[in-house]
Amino acid sequence: MRIIIATGLYPPEIGGPAYYARGLEEAFRALEHDPVVVSYRGLRRLPTGISHALYFARLFPRLFGAHAVIALDTASVAIPSALACVLTGTQFIVRTGGDFVWEHYLDRTKDMLPLARFYAEHKQLSFKERLVLVLTRWALSRAVIVFSTKLQRDVWLKPYGLALDRTKIIGNAVDLPLPSEPPRAKNFLWHVRPIAMKNGERLHAAFTRAKAEHPEIKLEEGLIHKKELLERMKSCYAVILPSLTEISPNYILDALRFKKPFIMDKYSGFAEWLAPYGALVDPLDERDITRAIDELATEEGYARACKRAGQFSFVRTYAQVADDFLALIKASL
Repeated sequence: MRIIIATGLYPPEIGGPAYYARGLEEAFRALEHDPVVVSYRGLRRLPTGISHALYFARLFPRLFGAHAVIALDTASVAIPSALACVLTGTQFIVRTGGDFVWEHYLDRTKDMLPLARFYAEHKQLSFKERLVLVLTRWALSRAVIVFSTKLQRDVWLKPYGLALDRTKIIGNAVDLPLPSEPPRAKNFLWHVRPIAMKNGERLHAAFTRAKAEHPEIKLEEGLIHKKELLERMKSCYAVILPSLTEISPNYILDALRFKKPFIMDKYSGFAEWLAPYGALVDPLDERDITRAIDELATEEGYARACKRAGQFSFVRTYAQVADDFLALIKASL
C-alpha cells in the first residue's frame, strides 16, 4: 500500500513527531509497503494560513494513488491534509501528539494549567486559538483519530466533539534496552523545548532549593539531537520532566531503556503505567519537585530509584505500531 505520512517535523529536525515519522516510515518499508513522507520543510517560519496553503499544495499531488494519509499532528499538517483527503476521497488518519491550543494558551498567558483542567475550566481563548480549535474539530470530524494514551482521548472527547468509535489508542514504540554506564556526576537531564508547558520556572526554583542541600547536583538543559541525548542518557545520573502534562513522553521511555531513574509529572498519560518505575510529582507544587530531587540525591534514595527503574522491561517495536495502523487502514478499504 502507498501510505502518506504527513508530518510537521522530520530528521534532522528535533522533536517527537520527527522521530515518530522516521520510525513509522522505516517500519512500513520493512513490511514492503510504500511510505511517502511529506514534511513542512521550512514552512513553519511562515505566517499561519500561508504555511497551511503551501503545505496543501505540497501534499495534494502526492495523494493520487495513495491508500491513506497519516497526519502526525492536529494543526499544522492535519488541517490541510483533511482538505486534501476530502477532495481526493483518500482515507484519513490523524495521530495526535501534543495539544496546540493548550500549549499556545500556556505560552500566551502563563496560566499554568494541566491539560485536563484547561478544558474543564473553559478558559478565554485568543482569536488564533479559537480558530485553530474550530479548524481542528473540522479536520478530526473527517478522520479516524489515533491517540497515544487514554488520558488525551478522554480529555478531548467532549471539547472536540469526537465519537468514541472513531478513535483508537496506539501506544508508542519502546525500543530495546541499551547498555548504560555508571554516572560520572549527579547530573539531571532536562533537554526539552523552551515552552511554558515544560514548567521551567518551577523546575529551576525547585532545583535551586535542592542544590542548597546537595551542592553536587547539576541540571543539564538545552535542546539537542536524539543521538546526542541518548549518548548523554547512557551515563547520566537521572532524568527529570515535571511538565504540566506530558501526554506520552518518549523522553522517559528512552531513560528507562538505560534503566535510569526519572522524575515525571503525575498528570502524564503514562503516570499510572510508569509509577512503579520512577517518581511522580505534582508539577504545580515546587516543594514536591524539590522533595523528589532531594530523595534522588541521597545514596539510599538513588539505590531505591535504580532498583525500580531496573525492573522496566517493556518493548514495543515500530513494526508493531505500523501493524496497528495497517489494521486501521485495511478495515476501511
